[in-house]
Amino acid sequence: MSSSSERETLLKTAADRLNPSITNPNFLVLRSRRRIFQKWISSLPDNPLRVLDIGGRYQPYRPLLGGRVSQYVAVDVLRTALVDVVGDGEFLPFAANAFDVVIATQVFEYFSRPHLAAERIHASLKPGGMLLMSVAACAPRFVDEECWRFTPRGIRSLLAPFSRIEIAPEVTSLGGLLRTINLGMHHYSHFGPLRRGYELTICPLLNAIGLVLEGLNVTKNDQFTSNYSVLAWK
Repeated sequence: MSSSSERETLLKTAADRLNPSITNPNFLVLRSRRRIFQKWISSLPDNPLRVLDIGGRYQPYRPLLGGRVSQYVAVDVLRTALVDVVGDGEFLPFAANAFDVVIATQVFEYFSRPHLAAERIHASLKPGGMLLMSVAACAPRFVDEECWRFTPRGIRSLLAPFSRIEIAPEVTSLGGLLRTINLGMHHYSHFGPLRRGYELTICPLLNAIGLVLEGLNVTKNDQFTSNYSVLAWK
């Protein structure tokens, strides 16, 4: 694959994550994460920002920063056309107090020593800098390399070096249960025509039901939420 075609593929994946289709079984959490991040990013100062994206092979949330980025550095364990540095959050090769914003979405699940990664991220941020992250809570294992799932108390322990932490469930328990059902049914729809049929019928129906229930605020319970979005200030 040429570098230009690889880049186009990566950017398409990023766009699908930022603005998911209702035929995507992850629609509810991805849509919610974008809205939560948009709200938090709106509180950033207008001055140019140095941004570090850990797990940045796709960079779906980069567009939310608009024109405020002076430098965007992507770190990932895999080299892609969008990655600047091959590495992971436990061994960041950057000076202290180097970045205004660190983005780390769905990567803490993979760190063998997540507390160490949090310390490295804290050190890399400037005073007053902020970490935007999301972590899996009540979710299936997607790949064998995953190590962890997180609760609010665990998140606060993980981010103990930070001065202020805000935790937002990406969906309530109802949305989390619907998303889990959707993922399970999608996973077991193995064959091409069967899976495509599922994506055009049952998948959007479950997403639509979840969207209505989330919009009605039927419950605030987050015991079965799929993911948490987190904002932490140094």
